[in-house]
Amino acid sequence: MLEGYAAPAILTASTVWFLAQAFGETRRLKHIPSLGFGDPILSYWSALELHFDADGFMRRHWPKIKPGTKFVKIPGLLRWYVAGVGLEQFQDLTRAPDSVLSNNEALDVYLHARFTLHNDEIGDHIQVPAIQSNFNRSLGFLVPEVHDEALAAFEAAFPLDGDEEKSFVVSPNIMKIICQISNRALVGLPLCRDPAYVKLNIDFAVGVIIMSFVLTAVPNFIRSTVNWLVSPIPRRVKQVTAYLQPIINARRAEKAKLGDAYAPPIDFLTWLMEVAEEHNRPDRDIILRMMSTNFGSIHSTSMSFTHALYSLLSRPQYIPLLRTEAEHCIAEHGWSKQSIDSMVLIDGFIKESQRIDIIGIIIGNRIALHDTSMSSVFIPRGTMLTANVVEAHSSREAWGEDVDQFDPYRFMKMEKESGRKIGIVTTSPNSLSFGHGRHACPGRFFAAQELKLLLAHFLVYYDVRLDSVEQTRPKNVWFGMSCLPNPQAKIVLRKRQVKKD
Repeated sequence: MLEGYAAPAILTASTVWFLAQAFGETRRLKHIPSLGFGDPILSYWSALELHFDADGFMRRHWPKIKPGTKFVKIPGLLRWYVAGVGLEQFQDLTRAPDSVLSNNEALDVYLHARFTLHNDEIGDHIQVPAIQSNFNRSLGFLVPEVHDEALAAFEAAFPLDGDEEKSFVVSPNIMKIICQISNRALVGLPLCRDPAYVKLNIDFAVGVIIMSFVLTAVPNFIRSTVNWLVSPIPRRVKQVTAYLQPIINARRAEKAKLGDAYAPPIDFLTWLMEVAEEHNRPDRDIILRMMSTNFGSIHSTSMSFTHALYSLLSRPQYIPLLRTEAEHCIAEHGWSKQSIDSMVLIDGFIKESQRIDIIGIIIGNRIALHDTSMSSVFIPRGTMLTANVVEAHSSREAWGEDVDQFDPYRFMKMEKESGRKIGIVTTSPNSLSFGHGRHACPGRFFAAQELKLLLAHFLVYYDVRLDSVEQTRPKNVWFGMSCLPNPQAKIVLRKRQVKKD
């Protein structure tokens, strides 16, 4: 008899819950100035304005901040985000201990990582030292391996016969290539070349994003139920387990058989197995950490690279210069880490693309675990603190009057003036593509090698142009606070006559 009332009851309860959250947080943060309207009702107009034009919203409202303001709140559809205005406030954010400002709690808010990435099991980040030491120390071995995989991945993604010229959609193919070459370093051959395994990891990465939106749209008290009913992620974990468990078992058996003579493969799976053994973790722990690493690699690296590719193809005057550099470095050092490290103009081009074509307006989110004070401003428990990427990457004070111009030589000139190395991996309060401080991306050194190698591969092995009459950069797609390289854009490829060594 009550079945017909279930849906209206849930809707009403959800609405009441969301309004209670919104009004409560607005009241707690009333002492912090707002971008746009600060009223709990009118702020939704500002949130909608931001949702449909995030970059424009930040550029219009940030200059209106009154002098002396230390923090402002940015309106989201479901909560406020509090951002520091000056360098001191940014340093407060990056230097605060995890016991005060939690990265894990923030991840659980905007990605619902407890459900999507199983952060309740692997949120201790015990794999990070393995990335920072073993992974980064092994780049000299891994770069030639990744190049070998790139040859196979490009042939599969962009099949071309002889002198044939053909058009391809960029985004899905770049995602496949990055997943395949990343997994050469993560799990090795032959699994990295299994199309079903590659597709499974891409489906998982997409599923994480979709479920984060789904779970955000429902109140906290029914999220577990909704996740249980609709999430594809538990099925993905079982599917990945079916691939990885036999490899884990085989490596353990080989180690038991050979003893001290056993030479483990140089890949991330080996290091995760060592971490699990050291911390007495089950094999599920290894698999979940591998999936989480794949998510980060596929999502962020593919977006950064596609942005950089569009930036280059819409500025074709730089193609001969970057190609010449790549060919010179490869002629001297082959496809090696030394060669990739020597590609300074390619490095600067990609970094300039990251500066201009950001992948989101905020980064470095943290949740205040208890009431605290930062720069003498009261920060209530549960506040989401963040950094404004738009301002950081477009500040005239930091970058000069030509801040709006794309200059691939910018960082080479800055290096010459400052006397210090500034590359893709360099982070600062005004260069936030990989975050900054203790929680900067630990895998950025491998990601930088991937990005440069992929761009060099395109330049050396292909003639490439945008598949459009205008040859202008494909328009970015903004979705809320995130900026995606155009997923529909196409490029035209033709193989160059180059010896593949």
